[in-house]
Amino acid sequence: MSYPYYDVVTRAHHELILEGLIAPRDNQDAVEQDKGLVVRRAAYYANQLDPTHGLLAKTSGNNSLGYSVDWILRSTDGEGWDVVTDDGTQALPLNGGPVGADPIRIPDWRQPTAELAQISATTPPPEETTDLDEVFELLETLEIQQATDTAAILARDDANTQRILDTIDSIKTQVEESLQKALAAVIIHRRREDEPVP
Repeated sequence: MSYPYYDVVTRAHHELILEGLIAPRDNQDAVEQDKGLVVRRAAYYANQLDPTHGLLAKTSGNNSLGYSVDWILRSTDGEGWDVVTDDGTQALPLNGGPVGADPIRIPDWRQPTAELAQISATTPPPEETTDLDEVFELLETLEIQQATDTAAILARDDANTQRILDTIDSIKTQVEESLQKALAAVIIHRRREDEPVP
């Protein structure tokens, strides 16, 4: 079963992109912080629909402000859902299935707040929009980013392939040189054996 409130995860992600609070990063720590912000906002919205859904306190490993960067946790049974991932450069929504109820996690449940979600108390969150131009603009931005990422991956793969080919050529040259030296040594040895004893 996927996350029952996945729509609020995609809403949070969309809003944070439009607000400029998350973006493609060249630093994995920054990506983790963006993931944490998406989780905190998504958990805030999910909590308004179901007060048992909230944050998972996590003070070691990958965390943001002391909370998990990818989980939403249910307080009643310790069930968790993995709702955010990344592609190495940016936070992305994930409609992950439940990871299994575990009462041991219940004490680590935390109440999401507007402050943690970076929603101003005086400014209402952005309204849902049906403006197709805005949707197309976002899709175009994501498509450009995907194309850029793909080009970078292909360039890196080409560079790696060239390095492998260069290494193979170097090994081949070394083997040929070694064989030539060994052959020369064998020929010299045989000539010496064939020489008459004075």
